[in-house]
Amino acid sequence: MGDFAITSELRKAFNERNVAFYEIRIATPEEFYEAIGQAKARNPYGPFVTQHEISDYAKMRLFITTDKTAGIAITEDNNIVSVFNGGEKRGVLQTLLPVAIEQGGRKLDNYNSKGLSSLYELYGFNPVSKVKFNSKFAPDDWNYERDGEPDVVFWIHNGDSAEDVVLNFGRYEVPWDAVQEFQTYEEAEKYRDNLIAEIDALEKPEEQNEE
Repeated sequence: MGDFAITSELRKAFNERNVAFYEIRIATPEEFYEAIGQAKARNPYGPFVTQHEISDYAKMRLFITTDKTAGIAITEDNNIVSVFNGGEKRGVLQTLLPVAIEQGGRKLDNYNSKGLSSLYELYGFNPVSKVKFNSKFAPDDWNYERDGEPDVVFWIHNGDSAEDVVLNFGRYEVPWDAVQEFQTYEEAEKYRDNLIAEIDALEKPEEQNEE
């Protein structure tokens, strides 16, 4: 679709932390759909990633690496989804997640694998709610023997800027003891989104006072 320039502030933060970042660009819904499909097929952990319909991607902000092997999407309500890596790029999340945060991404959910959740912890995301695994809604190709039945965890970003996330990478404390468990995906999601609404309500008076 077109070139995408990582901001100078974010580049400066990458350089300060000696992070080798990847060039990315804006993707069309069609090429994002194709790229994530190919990546899921190549990556043995592909079932952890949801491939949405092209019509859904048409409503999102879409970013992929220039070789189309990794990417990330942000919904209209700033939910980070479809984070994928075909396996060729090590550490690509260190580029994709800060960019998503810079572009307004502030929440996400995932199957609670130790590897995946520990990655989100590094970028200032805090787990707030969870729901038990439900085989009724699991991907058809889910590997029960290898991956078990992990909870689905819902996260909120702590509000740090993308630059600060890079500079503070790996230094965040994560409050797992405060995570609330719910019976359904919708209840856990609603709880998370209500917390975001409360955060926004608290911040708005401060913004008005500054004007």
